[in-house]
Amino acid sequence: MNKPLVSVKTITYNHEKYIAQCIEGILNQKTNFDFEYIIGEDCSTDNTMQIVQEYANKYPNIIRIISSEENVGATKNDQRTDEACIGKYVAFCEGDDFWTDPYKLQKQVDFMEANPEYGLVHTNFSCIKGEKVLKGFRDGQNLPTGNILSELIRGNHIATASVCMRNDLLQSIRIGDPIRKNNWRMGDYPLWIEAAARTKIHYMADDTITYRIHNTSATHGLDVKGDFNFFNDRYAIKRHYIKKFACKDLEPFINKMYHRELLKFAIFLKDEKLRETCLKYFKASTMGESFPYLMLSQYTIFDPLYCFVYTTRKKLKMVV
Repeated sequence: MNKPLVSVKTITYNHEKYIAQCIEGILNQKTNFDFEYIIGEDCSTDNTMQIVQEYANKYPNIIRIISSEENVGATKNDQRTDEACIGKYVAFCEGDDFWTDPYKLQKQVDFMEANPEYGLVHTNFSCIKGEKVLKGFRDGQNLPTGNILSELIRGNHIATASVCMRNDLLQSIRIGDPIRKNNWRMGDYPLWIEAAARTKIHYMADDTITYRIHNTSATHGLDVKGDFNFFNDRYAIKRHYIKKFACKDLEPFINKMYHRELLKFAIFLKDEKLRETCLKYFKASTMGESFPYLMLSQYTIFDPLYCFVYTTRKKLKMVV
């Protein structure tokens, strides 16, 4: 095989039930260029490695396994697979998600080849939980394209498995360094923000992947306390990049959003002191005490991109 134009990367741990579907979605891609497939397998305790190895034996010219004798954790696993990618472009698909459009890679690469000022392309997606499927999660939404740093700090609207980006951009960011330094529990959101500060980002309305929600996933297999920790990390990331990229105009918006969502956790956690703190903030910010309560009916604990997407709450309830 010639040097691949695209490196597809998957990080996986205990995805025995899902990894075959993930791998098949990548192998089914129809392209006029070569691509490689890097799988970072982090010493799963189930049969994930055996399944991955079977595919690697069958497709030795496409699949490379990155592993070690001991579990290294998600951040290190992610970084070592990043470093193994040699293509001009890198596409992502975690081991419990899967691609559904066989022309996904071709469409995204064609766009970036024709538009070198864009460094990252993402797409519409579907969600699945058990037997319930929500097709075209972003249907009808006019997502921003181009210079979208401010919009992305306001809220993450990028699904990881839908992303294809330039490899030189990915390597220059070295996202594992700030993740470790700040002890963030999520790595995709800061990566998109860092990319948006350096390049234009394009959104395609094509539904190309399916995002899976299940109780054992790293993000959705959480209790309320775990969700609360992810919530705090999300806002730590927002504040970090508001400061780093001097987006001071976003602070009032982010503070209002933070206290609005914090109030919901206060109610879930039955924390009266936290609730009163939030209400005092709303009163002081002239938003009025009634506003947070009006939002409660729109709340759902399911949030596939760790962004409380109120405008799509009816769709979300279909998959909860």
